[in-house]
Amino acid sequence: MSSSKGAAVRFEKVQKSYDGENLVVKDLNLDIAPGEFLTMLGPSGSGKTTCLMMLAGFEPATHGEIFLNNHPINNVPPYKRGIGMVFQNYALFPHMSVAENLAFPLQIRKMNRADQEAKVKRALEMVELGAFGNRRPAQLSGGQQQRVAVARALVFDPELVLMDEPLGALDKQLREQMQYEIKHIHENLGVSVVHVTY
Repeated sequence: MSSSKGAAVRFEKVQKSYDGENLVVKDLNLDIAPGEFLTMLGPSGSGKTTCLMMLAGFEPATHGEIFLNNHPINNVPPYKRGIGMVFQNYALFPHMSVAENLAFPLQIRKMNRADQEAKVKRALEMVELGAFGNRRPAQLSGGQQQRVAVARALVFDPELVLMDEPLGALDKQLREQMQYEIKHIHENLGVSVVHVTY
């Protein structure tokens, strides 16, 4: 799988029920082209985050199949899907420095230390936080924490990045600035992005 064109995603007749009766997601058929930036828009409770969680592997589909680059991934564990994820609450580890937060996905993938350091440095520069590697998340502003979360999702060169209302906790001005930054990163990297927002 090359990371130059992003990932192609396909949902085929996907359904999700939490209680066995009510469908949160009903017969979802969706194709996402390589390198596409797709936004799922809808009110709270409409199943957007559920779709994201099924794609990430955190929730199983009740019915149907999800494909990544033409490979069925329903039974592939999240850490083997190679998908970057940005959560609304940033989900940064408070006891780790910014650089350690970024290195974590690389350590899980058993990357050697020299490559880890190079990728962390590149990811920090990409979000214009090159000088912040030694700080803890609590020492950063909300916007800086959000940029660290984006950098962590991109540090291991995923073909697909999922963003679950990543700008919800930011004020209006910062939200608009981050929208431009995310779009800029998307255009530069050619990574596929699925972005959920209300």
